[in-house]
Amino acid sequence: MIFPAIDFIRQQLSDSGIRTGIGNISEIISDPSNNNPDADVIVSLINIEENRISRDPNNYIRKDGGIIMKNPAMHLYLTLLFTSVRGATAYGLSLQDIQQVIGVFQKKFVYESISETVLADAGIEKLILEMISLNLQQLHEIWSVLGGKYFPSVVYRMRMVTIDSLSELKGPLIEEIRADYFKL
Repeated sequence: MIFPAIDFIRQQLSDSGIRTGIGNISEIISDPSNNNPDADVIVSLINIEENRISRDPNNYIRKDGGIIMKNPAMHLYLTLLFTSVRGATAYGLSLQDIQQVIGVFQKKFVYESISETVLADAGIEKLILEMISLNLQQLHEIWSVLGGKYFPSVVYRMRMVTIDSLSELKGPLIEEIRADYFKL
């Protein structure tokens, strides 16, 4: 579900007129031959976090009159880096690219599977994008890890990517209910 979610966001930007690709920005920086000539903005996944607050404590579900054991679904935050890769000669155009990315998510930052069939097909109920404001130290750390060369970019956190797998391990049936816990 991670790739379909990121590809959906790439498609939203492409539909808005921004030539967008998905890639590892550190590889593109280190080797310009890896650059996607059809993309002005590259979407890179730079972090995955688990949202433990949304975790469901139940480890079973009812199915066909029985109980099936199930680990809780994992709700993820994906941190996405949107980088304009036009280069130093087109710095003004790079800034316009980043402004357009921010504008797209300012207009619409919630995508629901009810209205977006691609999300429903991938089993994603909702995606919420929020811009992360980085201070200079955080920006320096990110770009140091990615290769040290700064490109105009913006970081967004995408919420509500859920990974939920169902095992076929059947749980025991309830045969007896004890109600004698409180003897008076």
